[in-house]
Amino acid sequence: MHSLFEEVDFQQSAHSEPNTKIILELMESEQIESEWLPVLQQLVDTVLSTPLDGKALRLQQIMAAQRLTELEFLLPIEVLDAPTLNRITQRHDPLSAHAGDLGFHAVQGMLKGFIDLVFQYQGRYYVLDWKSNHLGDDPAAYHPQRLGSAMAEHRYDLQYQIYALALHRFLRSRLAHYNYEQHFGGVFYLFLRGMDGRGDQGVFHTKPSLALLDELDGLIAGRELAQRASKAGQMELDL
Repeated sequence: MHSLFEEVDFQQSAHSEPNTKIILELMESEQIESEWLPVLQQLVDTVLSTPLDGKALRLQQIMAAQRLTELEFLLPIEVLDAPTLNRITQRHDPLSAHAGDLGFHAVQGMLKGFIDLVFQYQGRYYVLDWKSNHLGDDPAAYHPQRLGSAMAEHRYDLQYQIYALALHRFLRSRLAHYNYEQHFGGVFYLFLRGMDGRGDQGVFHTKPSLALLDELDGLIAGRELAQRASKAGQMELDL
């Protein structure tokens, strides 16, 4: 499903000749029977016409020049430990607090990833991730209130926090007068199987706080560790 939305022209119907050609080529490469063409065309049109913000923001408005597909990012990690990460994310993000603690050994190195889609709309930039998860046959499984549970179960909260930090850093380096509140629109996770084109069904939307991103940035850059070491040294001197 991801490939469909990477290739099609958002501003044209999936039934248009160019988009139909793209879809058929992708179906052939994936060995999908031609009888599925109408189903995939309907899926594409439904997703692209859905008002993601419940108002006017629809992907069918986004031009090719306003899209960055599979944006690669590299985040150098000075040090990353689970207890500090849990403390930061759970303090600033209710979804992380609900999801519980992550457990892993402290890591260093380079974190490499790809954001499915970054797009620009009315001067704001958004992270978008396509999800093909089957959450159940009942449409209620894709209601926004239920999506939070799926997001927490799969720890997509940490994923979108990292994506948001990557885009935050990217925009900070590219826009001369970058302001997070002004230029960063938020994060969308689209659960494609549950979208109906009419509202927020299958649509998860959030915007991490700047405080969260600043602390997460400091953690992976080693500033958090340096501050703790400085405080520990100060305590020793005071003693």
